[in-house]
Amino acid sequence: MKLYKKIMGIIAGVEKIVISAVLVFVTAITFINVVVRKLTTSQFAWTEELVINLFVLLIMLGCALAAQEGSLISLSLIYDRLRTGAKKVFISIISVFNLVFWCILIKTGFDKVINQMGTGKHTSSLNWPEWVFTIFLPIGAIFLVLHTIEFFVDNVIGDGLTAGEEDGND
Repeated sequence: MKLYKKIMGIIAGVEKIVISAVLVFVTAITFINVVVRKLTTSQFAWTEELVINLFVLLIMLGCALAAQEGSLISLSLIYDRLRTGAKKVFISIISVFNLVFWCILIKTGFDKVINQMGTGKHTSSLNWPEWVFTIFLPIGAIFLVLHTIEFFVDNVIGDGLTAGEEDGND
């Protein structure tokens, strides 16, 4: 279990670094684009294409980190009223549904990437292959799967509910 936690900690650390770097880059090129647009009559149209697609990566990795903590969409109105045993059952059900959805997202994402590779489609501004940006969706879904499993293991199989989840209903 310690090796597993160490590996997932490293993965989460890499995700945080990627999110930070991409956010700094997106902020910088957006700012530069706005300044250039205000000072001149030209603009960097390619930055909008890049920013939009990098935001998909940011959202997917951010959701994965939220899944690690169980902070994705939750039904806290129900969850908060449950006893510890029932909470574990609830987490199990939610985890199964999430995993099914993430796996569907992985499959459809990779199908789309393969289709785009086959057709050779390119983006309009950067003229890059479209699959370069589309791949962010299934990659993000893979991280969602990993962190959903991590949350499930930590809270159902592992030591029980996460720290701070003490409830007096037992």
